[in-house]
Amino acid sequence: MGSVEQRKPFEKIIIVGAGPAGLLLALLLSQHNIPSLVLESWDRLDERLRATQYGVPATRIFRKAGLLDDFREASITSFPSICWRRVSDHQRLAGIDLSVVRDHPDRMTILPLNEMIKIMYKHCLENGNGLIDIRFNHKVVGTGQDENSAWVDVEAGAEGEVNEKKRFSADYVVGCDGGSSTVRKSLFGREWPGQTFDFRLLVQNVWYDGFEKHGWDGGNYMIDRDYWGLIAKRGKGGLWRVTYGDNLPGLTDDEYLARRDTAFKKLLPGHPDPGQYKITQTDQFRIHNRCVEKMRVGRILLAADAAHVCNPFGGYGCMTAVLDVGGLADCLIGFYEGKADESILDLYADIRREKFLKYVDARSMKNLNRIMNTDPDTALETDPFLRLLKGLEGNAEATRAFLLKYSSIEYDFTQHYKQP
Repeated sequence: MGSVEQRKPFEKIIIVGAGPAGLLLALLLSQHNIPSLVLESWDRLDERLRATQYGVPATRIFRKAGLLDDFREASITSFPSICWRRVSDHQRLAGIDLSVVRDHPDRMTILPLNEMIKIMYKHCLENGNGLIDIRFNHKVVGTGQDENSAWVDVEAGAEGEVNEKKRFSADYVVGCDGGSSTVRKSLFGREWPGQTFDFRLLVQNVWYDGFEKHGWDGGNYMIDRDYWGLIAKRGKGGLWRVTYGDNLPGLTDDEYLARRDTAFKKLLPGHPDPGQYKITQTDQFRIHNRCVEKMRVGRILLAADAAHVCNPFGGYGCMTAVLDVGGLADCLIGFYEGKADESILDLYADIRREKFLKYVDARSMKNLNRIMNTDPDTALETDPFLRLLKGLEGNAEATRAFLLKYSSIEYDFTQHYKQP
């Protein structure tokens, strides 16, 4: 007699949101034959200008998902250094040479998130083993659950059309639907502990030959009390990303844009006039540092920006999202394959939340304060991190060790699998 296949502890996952977290989770689950339904309210992939650099911990998960080779091929080929500069005179205060890990497989990944999402989507369609069902124009408006299942209520249809009401059920629902998460709001309403900052962040793609002419590093953190941010090379052929904060509170989008020429004249090398550079895309964002009280409520789980958000300086936002998803995938896979019981989902929720509160929140705030609130004239003397980087300059071996060390925001959930 043939052996009877053991019944799996669950059959299907609903993932809300077809952003980087949702697509990455679906892809990782499909590698272990776990089907998922991905529901996206928009009619297209997210094209906004957001994250561009992802640290070593995220790179390891991209490789595991089979994405890294395509990310590398699409990214800029030259490997930059990153530095911190005063805005007033553009003096380079300290930096770190990333070329020392140029050939290391775990080196930082650099690629605009909107390009990354396109590659993830392609992999879901072509390498998802037919297990990933992605549906656009499916807006989740509520969630529910009982002892046996969880569900989402959906309005399906393009904007302006009469929406069809639907309900989809699965064993678990995972909210990967970003900072304005409907899944989070269905669990906690407007309760989301943390803070929102008064200023506005302006993000734009810029073509300007002055960066190369003045010999600027690939990444330049700008320290100032009025206009501060990150200017970084982000594409082939001379595309740069200028992300800056305008500290004047309470203006409209148009009023912030009206101040941009002044900001660029201060921030950009050569102090150019508007006719000397070309801006091809602009987005404005509010910045938050927030985290939910729980990342699991029964059969509903939260991951990435749906659970917690932080300011973007230092690249912690998307990197933390990738680590959430990698950890949750390991927990669901372990449970599905009988290597762990359902309690591993509680471990995911507790440990990933702790990692955010203990490390990510604090470090991202330090990174923000370094460029926004530090006296630029004394930053090198008063900031321990800048002094550390200054001490590493010229020491390739120490710099390499610093860049590749295991991060305290990582966590290996497979250590909780049952031993065979």
